[in-house]
Amino acid sequence: MARERAVANQLARLLGASNLPIYAVDDRRRVVYCNGACAAWLGASADELIGRRCDYAAADSGDRLTDLAARLCPPPEAFVGQVPIGSFRIVGPSSRPEARSAEYLSLISEAGETVGVLVTMVERHAVDHVQSDVGSDGQLHLRLQSLVNSLRMPYRLERLVGESSAIQLVREQVRIAIEVSANVQVVGPPGSGREHIGRTIHAGERPADAGPLMPLECALLDGELLQATVVAFLHRATEASVAYPATLLLLNCHKLNAEAQAELLAFFRVPTFRLRTIATVRRPLLELAEEGAFLRDLAFRLSTMTIEIPPLSQRREDLPLLCQAFLEDFNARGGKQLSGFTSSVLDHLCSLPWNGDVGELEGVIRDMCERTEGLLVTDADLARRVKLVTSAMRHPMQANELIKLDDFLAEVEIELLQRALQVAKGNKAEAARLLGISRARVIRRTSQLGLE
Repeated sequence: MARERAVANQLARLLGASNLPIYAVDDRRRVVYCNGACAAWLGASADELIGRRCDYAAADSGDRLTDLAARLCPPPEAFVGQVPIGSFRIVGPSSRPEARSAEYLSLISEAGETVGVLVTMVERHAVDHVQSDVGSDGQLHLRLQSLVNSLRMPYRLERLVGESSAIQLVREQVRIAIEVSANVQVVGPPGSGREHIGRTIHAGERPADAGPLMPLECALLDGELLQATVVAFLHRATEASVAYPATLLLLNCHKLNAEAQAELLAFFRVPTFRLRTIATVRRPLLELAEEGAFLRDLAFRLSTMTIEIPPLSQRREDLPLLCQAFLEDFNARGGKQLSGFTSSVLDHLCSLPWNGDVGELEGVIRDMCERTEGLLVTDADLARRVKLVTSAMRHPMQANELIKLDDFLAEVEIELLQRALQVAKGNKAEAARLLGISRARVIRRTSQLGLE
């Protein structure tokens, strides 16, 4: 026993003396060892990291140590010896992402079970662009980590993940809305994350310092209830004496009835009214005002700034990263760990219309993650609704053909006259007998229809 302890101490000294960052994770995904070079590269002490759990997810919790530990998690395949080499992007003490290669060594017990993974990191040139090919090397995971590192915003990123110009514009607009404290309307289809963006704007750069927030479901409000709620909230906000403005989050503001609209407009006309508003809507309020469905003056007051969330159909290039983000959110719950999707699964998911937008996509990914028993989501794990939609798209419903009754009946009459005349060898009297009509009618119709 003493010799084993001595060997372990000697090994610890050897690893500790290495100038390469080295750490170890046990089978419960907890950091159990971190040498000095690794701690220095990460800008944290070994004591701060050891004992922290790491899940295979691009975490953005706002706590640096928690997020550092999460980024140390080897891919799930490393725990079964399938991935000897990988890549890292970690924000170190320099506050900018640094890229390294990692070598994974699965630690196997005498019983043949994996008890952990030893990771050695070696320097390499910074990766300016990661190829989008999906495979066991976790390229989507690395791209997602890079995106999270570049944003570093204090809110969950799942619904704003993407590299398309459309979603980049939304993220920039969110930053501006946080800075200017203007009244904002967030426009987008159901399931696109309008409320998520509204709460993000309210939280700002320092969520702990944000003012009070009152979410209101506008479809449920009448004028009296809205007035009572806003008055009570104003009283509470005044007592709070916070540095940042209190905010009304008007959910589905386009469903606000005429009485409630008039009551809200009356508040805006009070000189001392200082509440900020963030309205989530299906369509811009000024468009509704043009149609007479919303008070024009109120629409102007609620629409100082407009953020339009593009539907998934307009940013399909973001689908792979969104799928990976939702998968890693599943990993972050601490259960089973998945590394990604097979190429055929991503092809399936990217071909669907996603009428329920990001919310529908999130539900489908969660269902598939719960169903799969491997490390990758495969075709066998595709949700039933995905298969049904894919099958329906292969056999689209044919458009109903318009039938003009007079033309149809004329064609039938011509066909019957021709057959009868053919059987009767041109004898109109015999053709009339076969059709059960008079000879005079046969003569008249053949002349009218050009069948002479």
